[in-house]
Amino acid sequence: MLNPRQRATIQSNRERIRQDRLRTVILIRFSAGITTFAATTCMWREMHEAPPGTVDRQGRTPVHGADVRAEFPPDVDFSTVVAIADAPDASQVGGARLYRLLDRPALGLMDAPDRILVFLERLR
Repeated sequence: MLNPRQRATIQSNRERIRQDRLRTVILIRFSAGITTFAATTCMWREMHEAPPGTVDRQGRTPVHGADVRAEFPPDVDFSTVVAIADAPDASQVGGARLYRLLDRPALGLMDAPDRILVFLERLR
């Protein structure tokens, strides 16, 4: 188990890593017959498909078919998200690249998750 000093160091390093790597994307939500758009920031990383049988540093098998791995804050609700648009503003969603969610594990070293990894597949 991590002590409070170790936790603070990890959080500080995570914030430093996120500083210049944040990207604004639009979450497209559909609920009760209504489509809404919400802007949020995340760390965005284009993926290259890994060969079958490979594992990442944590020993997990990479999600095959994922075009993007995005890291979101833990407070983002994905329950009604149907797609994510790679656009900085909701007015630009029409011409933006769209992605569907493949997987969204919540991760963290603390008692509660401190980030959500979202694996995305490009639609257009």
